[in-house]
Amino acid sequence: MRPDFVLLIVVIAGLVLSGCTTMNSMESSMDAKLKAPPSEGAGFVPVQQMDRRSDLPFDKAWIKQGVDWKRYRTIYVTPVHTEYLIKANWWQQNIRADHYQQDVADMAAFMRTQFIQAFQNDARQRLRVVPAPQKDSLLLEMALTELVPSDVFLNAIKVGGPYGSGLAAAVLERGTQAQSTVAFEARVRDADHRETLAMFADREYATVRPIDLKGFTWYGNAHDIIKQWSQQCVEIANRRPGQIIKPASTFSLKPW
Repeated sequence: MRPDFVLLIVVIAGLVLSGCTTMNSMESSMDAKLKAPPSEGAGFVPVQQMDRRSDLPFDKAWIKQGVDWKRYRTIYVTPVHTEYLIKANWWQQNIRADHYQQDVADMAAFMRTQFIQAFQNDARQRLRVVPAPQKDSLLLEMALTELVPSDVFLNAIKVGGPYGSGLAAAVLERGTQAQSTVAFEARVRDADHRETLAMFADREYATVRPIDLKGFTWYGNAHDIIKQWSQQCVEIANRRPGQIIKPASTFSLKPW
């Protein structure tokens, strides 16, 4: 076991059991260590040409300079690609062997619906969702590139232990094939000329919690991450010059 993970487990368990820290300070201190490593890319967008931007919430991003974004008033969200999904590892093949392909199709449909609803429910209505591309529309094209389910049986064991032990076990899962993970790549294009205007890529682990209620379902944590992505994309569409959109926390003391 890596020494830094051993130390992290000891620190987290001590903090949780002693109650000697506030929720906010604990969450902020754990975020960097618990964040999923960025994906090397599945080929939907050229991640090697993208950079980490401190003002955006994703692992990698690229936005074309000089775009007149105000001219775009509508957005069409295309069906989510699944053919770029990274080859299933041992964990995926065994934990959901008979259901994985249907899981992927269901998650892709959920992802598209979630992004459509996020733009539809935006109070500012900066971009109106349309059922087909129109003149001066933006195209949001996405690919689901990684999907690893939660282990509901392991989660039940963690929840059955002393308070705080589940948190330590969740930290141990970081970086293993058993860690619930989801990743996506996306590009925004001009519907008229098909010119790429922006690209994003992100990879996330399930949020670490002392008691993970979402871990009692195969993809409850993945659903939460996709919902976060959809809200973040709406925030980016509404972003003012200089505004910073922070990534979601990787750690929470809340069980949901």
